[in-house]
Amino acid sequence: MMNCHKEPEFQVRDIPSLRGYIAIVTGGNSGIGYETTLQLALKGARVYVASRSSERVNKAISKMRQNSPDLDLHFLKLDLQDLQSIKNTAADFMSRENRLDLLINNAGIMASPWQLTKDGFEVQWQTCFLSHHALTMSLMPLLVAAAQTSGRMDRVRVVNVASDMAFRMGPEAINYQDPNLTDATGQLAPWRRYGHCKQASIIAAKAITERYQPLGVTAYSLHPGLIKSGLQSHSNNIFGAMTRVAMKVGPTSTPLEGSMNSLFCATTSQAYEHAGRYYVPVQKLDDKANKWLDDPQAVDAGIDATQTSASVTSKTLGTHNDWQPSQAIGDDERTPPDIGQRQMITSRPRPWPGHEKVRNAARCLGGSG
Repeated sequence: MMNCHKEPEFQVRDIPSLRGYIAIVTGGNSGIGYETTLQLALKGARVYVASRSSERVNKAISKMRQNSPDLDLHFLKLDLQDLQSIKNTAADFMSRENRLDLLINNAGIMASPWQLTKDGFEVQWQTCFLSHHALTMSLMPLLVAAAQTSGRMDRVRVVNVASDMAFRMGPEAINYQDPNLTDATGQLAPWRRYGHCKQASIIAAKAITERYQPLGVTAYSLHPGLIKSGLQSHSNNIFGAMTRVAMKVGPTSTPLEGSMNSLFCATTSQAYEHAGRYYVPVQKLDDKANKWLDDPQAVDAGIDATQTSASVTSKTLGTHNDWQPSQAIGDDERTPPDIGQRQMITSRPRPWPGHEKVRNAARCLGGSG
């Protein structure tokens, strides 16, 4: 007989108590980031809202506190279009906290016109993927510390908000040799670059999980759904116009509904059972991503990128480069890293395609390369 039982859809009431948790939400002052921040805080977490504008964040925090004045919310300055900003963000956070339980990489832009950042990277690649990945690796010691001091292997999580555009518009494989996709031309080029950076975010979540799950850190990627937001404002081509029409006449989600997948991945035991995987709304595994996530070569490239990014990021940020993941495991397998040294997780990476581009970016920022 067919089993017609359907698992209840994840709701706000299903979020467990988060008292004692410390979280960062990038772009947490608007859209689904706002709702993600609010729900985490309502469940007792201390949440840092990472964004460029203190004015916008403080305005959002004031709004959140209208009905709940005791919410533990804080501004954390972060400019995703400036790799040097990661240094200040990491140092600022580490001066305030010695651990991190949840990192929600939520902020992003979509289908932006061609533009290079001051670091020489295409603006979407850096904003949506590279800077978030650098932030994740910069804060990895604090993530590991939170896992090992809590004694729980399922508590500490990184959540990458990706997009279904990774499959609709992204290439078959990440172009590490030319992450800017300089050869992409035509009206759809901004969308191809958007899909490309979201594909990188999906694979990065699996790579982080494979490398750091033994230390108690897992990562997840997700599609939030079709959300009405300011992200579509850059799209002046025919595809962008079609998207805006679809927003008006088709089914869309509210920001709160769009935040549900992030909250599910960040807080539930069900998500932990499938760590590293890609979710679509709400709480559903999407097999489309398996062509990358079950491809050892794709994940290995992501792991190589993770290792190299960690090493180069630590040089870029002017930090020590000798903290090894193995140092987080002592004789009792629960010895936390020396957070007092404020060191970045690093490794001795194997060369990976595009390595020199990242090394050159590090040199431009004063690193040793």
